[in-house]
Amino acid sequence: MQRTFHSLALLIVFTGGAVAQIDPDLPRLPAPVIVAERLADRLVKLDAESGEIVDHALDPEVALDHFLFYYSAGWSPTCQKFTPALIQFYNEKRAAGAKFEIVFVSFDDSEEEMEEYITSAKMPWPALRFGAIEIAPAAARDDDEDGEDAKAKEDNPLDFVRRAAGRGVPCIAVMDSRGLILAHSYRRRRDYLGAEKPLEEFAKILGEVAEERAEEARPASEGDGE
Repeated sequence: MQRTFHSLALLIVFTGGAVAQIDPDLPRLPAPVIVAERLADRLVKLDAESGEIVDHALDPEVALDHFLFYYSAGWSPTCQKFTPALIQFYNEKRAAGAKFEIVFVSFDDSEEEMEEYITSAKMPWPALRFGAIEIAPAAARDDDEDGEDAKAKEDNPLDFVRRAAGRGVPCIAVMDSRGLILAHSYRRRRDYLGAEKPLEEFAKILGEVAEERAEEARPASEGDGE
C-alpha cells in the first residue's frame, strides 16, 4: 500500500537544546515572532500580597525557552476544573528549573470577570491585558480576513496570540521563543484534543530539554566512561 509522505512527515526542530518532532497538523504562524518582545508592557498579574491585579513585566534576565498560552474563561466549567491541574504543573516544572511561562488569554465577557477568575483561581502566571486583542470563538475561526479590519489586526503586535487561538476553551498553545507552535489543543484547527493532551506533550518536551542540559553539564570524563 502506497502512503503519502505528507501524512507521515514530522517537522524536526531544535528547541531549548532538545530535538522536538512537530506534528504537521499543528497550527502555524505566518512568520516567526520574538514572543517575549511582543508581550512587553502588555501583561498583568495577581499580586499575592495585595490580592490586586497589577502590571507585570517579564524578567529580562531570564531567557525563556517556551511560552504556554492558556485560552480560558471563568464561565467554562471545564476550564474551572482544568486550571488547578495546570497550576500544579506550573509550580512543579518551574521549581524543577524549567524555563517557561504561562500566559492566560481571557475569553471572559468583561475585564471584571477576567480579574475575578484570576483571583478566585489564584493564577500564579501573568495574563494578557483584557482587550489587548480581539479574541473570541468566532474571531479564532476567521482565517480568511481581508480589508481594513484584517490590516489593523496584523499591525497589532499581539496578533500572533489571536492566530494561535482555537475554536473554544480550554485551549493550550505551546510555543518556543520564536513562535513555533510545538503543542496545541487542536489538530487541523478543527479536531479538538482537549487541554490535557498538549500539556502531556509539553511535559515530554521539557523532559527532553532537561536531559539535554544535564548531559551538557556532565564532565567530559564521565561521558567517556573513564
